Amino acid sequence: MDKRTSMAIVIMLGLTIVWSIVSKKDTPTAAETGTIDDAIETVLQQTEVQQTNEAAENTIKPGLDFEPTLNNTGPHGFIAGSGSPVVIETPLYKVTIDPAGATVSSWIGKEFKGANGDSNVELVPGFAPKEGDQIKFENGTLSLAQAGFVTSSPSKVVIINKQQVRFEAETNSGIVIGKTFTFNPDSYDYDVTYDVNRSTPDVNSELSIQLGEPVSAVIGWYRGIESTEEAVKTMAARSMHSFRSFAMVGQELAFRKRKDLDNGNTDAFGTWRGSVRFAGVQNKYFMSTVFIPNSLTEVSEGIIKLGGDFEANQQSFSVELPLRENHPASISFYHGPSKFNILTQYNCSLEKAVNLGWKWVQPISTLMLHVMNWIHKYIPNYGWVIVVISILSKLVFFPLTSKGTKSMKKMQESQARLKPKMDALKKKCGSDSKRYNQEMMLLYKEEGVNPMAGMAGCLPMLIQMPVFIALYQVLYNMVDLRFTPFVGWISDLSQPDALFALPFTLPLIGSNFNLLPILMALATFYQTKLTPQTGAQGGQMAAMQNIMPIMMLFFLYNMPSGLVIYWTINTVMTALQTWWVGRKPSAPEGVATT
Repeated sequence: MDKRTSMAIVIMLGLTIVWSIVSKKDTPTAAETGTIDDAIETVLQQTEVQQTNEAAENTIKPGLDFEPTLNNTGPHGFIAGSGSPVVIETPLYKVTIDPAGATVSSWIGKEFKGANGDSNVELVPGFAPKEGDQIKFENGTLSLAQAGFVTSSPSKVVIINKQQVRFEAETNSGIVIGKTFTFNPDSYDYDVTYDVNRSTPDVNSELSIQLGEPVSAVIGWYRGIESTEEAVKTMAARSMHSFRSFAMVGQELAFRKRKDLDNGNTDAFGTWRGSVRFAGVQNKYFMSTVFIPNSLTEVSEGIIKLGGDFEANQQSFSVELPLRENHPASISFYHGPSKFNILTQYNCSLEKAVNLGWKWVQPISTLMLHVMNWIHKYIPNYGWVIVVISILSKLVFFPLTSKGTKSMKKMQESQARLKPKMDALKKKCGSDSKRYNQEMMLLYKEEGVNPMAGMAGCLPMLIQMPVFIALYQVLYNMVDLRFTPFVGWISDLSQPDALFALPFTLPLIGSNFNLLPILMALATFYQTKLTPQTGAQGGQMAAMQNIMPIMMLFFLYNMPSGLVIYWTINTVMTALQTWWVGRKPSAPEGVATT
């Protein structure tokens, strides 16, 4: 890298680390997480969380001020059911519905491998939640958490065409709660409809007098989401910050961090009222969520709550929607990958839950994602897609970076040429820095040197930085890279390219030998040596350029290999560009070059 590019990256890393230390309450430091890039990743993700939280909290109104009493005893106790779990299998996933509450107790995705790579991914943690769905009446609430639901469906249902599976639970007083699931064979979403009926007409007095009329259904998910990635220490620290709950009401999006539950922090909770879009929980690559389809054009007033179980350290969410005896409450569930192009089809802004970085960089991230998916139509291997996108991004900025490199090279040569005169001025002015600066500006004017020309070398770096951040977010969170091999030893573009395991653990490095970051550091070292060195630069700049490869090695050592591939190619092409620009001397002042 050239002098000012190296300086810009050093400043960026320095500011990021300082920021992580200052924000210690919310952001773990490098010492806490194990690596410098952990702190940087945390800052990138948590800053977005803080921004969206502040916007949501300032505009979304709070929810209910009271909770109705539960009425699950006596005549309103549920009749014990004798149902067994029902397994629903589609071409995409296999889901198990527990008769206790008619809730999903397992979701296995057929298209995705689990953390160990030899089984399919499971999104539902194996613990029994303390809460469940509720049906609220005017004078009380029925909890469905332990209601014994029964169904006439067989214990295993294979979905070939669109199909419904209905569950019912009945109270001693004859109130029948129904949950109807509608599955499609070619999508990850399914619909659930909640309804309230009476088993016989004479139940009317019981329903109207004691409980009153049904008012709303509280549709919740209290099981959190399972960890789906390999428990590599250096990766796990960053991945933990990908666990979060989210909600969108109206135009505002809010996030809550799961680590707050582990810290016993009530910041993990929140309640909002308004036009419901969606609510859910997610890890790095997958999500479990409920949403209102077409809610961009159709308003559905309700209440969203985000919370969690401190003991199990699992987040939860619930959506309360209006329900009447003759007007069921319906909502859609989605368990599956956080794929931008899949989530956009639901017309409820669900794709905004995908982590694409800060708000100002999200349009660039979205563009990069679309470009990568388009290239993937013609190049089936995402590793080569990253190679192509790396080359294209460098070529797009080539004219700008070439001009900046030439300007900086010209300034360096001017400084070298004027160094004897500047040394004489320094000796003449002594400790009078003000006079020295004035005399130096006069010298620049006499010699026809623009002292600001060297700053042109920083401009390309500043312009490219949003693109790098956007690609960082896309490559780090792109589910398509999971277990995607590239060439040779690179078997998973979403993980570091571990060539072999070391018999010991190194600080800031870990216990794996990752080859790609070392190749990247060598390329960075070679590129810095191509940068012209002049007497005006002094030993400090030379020392910084020698340190730069080491800093980049630590920065990218435990990053996903897909991201390191991008940065390595970018560095190699920068070296080639530096060589191309510096292969011949600059033209004299006022003479155009070809």
